[in-house]
Parts: sequence; C-alpha cells; structure tokens
Amino acid sequence: MISDGGLVKSLVRGMNILQLLSVRGPLTFEQIIAQTKIPRSSVFRLLNTLETLRYLERENGDGVNSWSLGLEIVTLANSKLFQLNLTKRVRATMEDLAERTDLSVQLCVLHSGKVMYIDHVKKEKPLTLYAEVGTQLPINVCAPGMVLVAALERKKLDRLLKNEVLPKNTPNTPTDPKELRKILKKVARQGFAIDNQQNAMGIRCVAGPILDHNQCVIAALNITGSLSDISDERIPTLVEQVKAAAEKASEKMGCIVSDTSQPKRAR
Repeated sequence: MISDGGLVKSLVRGMNILQLLSVRGPLTFEQIIAQTKIPRSSVFRLLNTLETLRYLERENGDGVNSWSLGLEIVTLANSKLFQLNLTKRVRATMEDLAERTDLSVQLCVLHSGKVMYIDHVKKEKPLTLYAEVGTQLPINVCAPGMVLVAALERKKLDRLLKNEVLPKNTPNTPTDPKELRKILKKVARQGFAIDNQQNAMGIRCVAGPILDHNQCVIAALNITGSLSDISDERIPTLVEQVKAAAEKASEKMGCIVSDTSQPKRAR
C-alpha cells in the first residue's frame, strides 16, 4: 500500500484500491473496505468516481456487486508499452540524426489533443528552447503537432479543432482554424512541417512523420534549433535529413516505405 504522508489523501486511497484490485480483484465493497482500511464513505465515493472514469468495472453476481480493473487501465498500459517500444526502436535513428545535423532531436506523439514529447537527444546550444520529455504543447505551435494532426481523419480533426484551445504564442502562430487547415493540407502533401518561430521567437523546428506497418502516422521526429542553426539556406538540406530519418524510423516500426507510399488517415 502507498503511504499518504504529505500526499493527496483521496488520490493515494484511489491508487491503493487500484493496486489491490490488480492483484486480488474482483472484490466486493466489504472486501475492499476490509483490505484497505479506508472509511466506508470514502470507498463509496472512490469506487463511484473510478467507475465513472472507466478505471473500474462493476460486476453483479448473485445480487452482490464486485469491482475489477476497467478498460481505461488497459488503455493506459497499452499507451505506455507503445511509447516504450517506439522509443527503443527509433532511438538509434534519433542519435544518428542529431550527429548529422548537430541539432537536438525530439520524438513526439499525439496525446489527448496535445503534442507529447516522449524522448529526445539533446545538443546543448546557446539561445535554444528545449521541450523536455513529458512536455505537452498545443498542436498549432510546433512542427510535430502539425505533422501529427495533418494525418487525422477529417471528423477527428474537426473535433480536435473545435475542442482544443489554439493559443497565439508568437506573431507567427496560426490560430485561425481555416488557416491551420490550409497549412495541414500542405504538410500532408509534402510530408514534413516547418515551425518558423510559432512557439517562441528565434526558434525553428522541422518535423517528419513516423509510420507504422499500416502506413498510419504514429509519431513525429523533430529537430529544434535557433534561426542561425536552422537558417533559410540550410532548411532544404535539413528537411531531407529529417525525412530520411523519419523513413528509417518508419521502417523500424514495420512500415514498408516506397517512393509512392502516402500516409493513411488516422481514424
């Protein structure tokens, strides 16, 4: 059991219930109380909350309710396993790209409508803003965001643009949905995205899509640097390097890359 000293008590209690059920579930209301020593009223609220959020499922046998882990737990576990598998397979490609470009390289996925940075190879550079692992950014402020969202099926894109806030971090940040849709169409067509100071002035990024065995976009490979690192003159070369690295990463994820292959829409 987790000790609640100095922590949020209700959250600790909820986690203790999840841990208990992962080992001994399904359990009844009375069994959960007996084994956790959590007050009855608190157990009732916690079970109701966790069930509503789909972290628990209620079963009814012979008129007695019992609880077991729900589908949302499986979703979280699968997401973590996917990220671990992805980072393991493409890490060498990221390191090679960092060496070839002398720039920091990030690996990103789309998570709950935001861009999540799940791995990076950092090159220490002056005046460069780095997104640390675990950082989540809005999709309109960064190149990997545009790469990931450009691959979405139309209805899913419509829903994301309707529900997500599109902040204007700099004068260059696209916030109008119509403008962003035009940019995303271009990104999907050309197979890469360039963030020209959309998140922070003085910083540029170039990103390319990583595909799986179904040729669906599952992640984005991104390089970050200052305006002098990613100059106008250097951008064409960097774009080709990022695209080549993204294709290599895609092959490691089971994608058979060809000159005519196009990413499928993510559903």
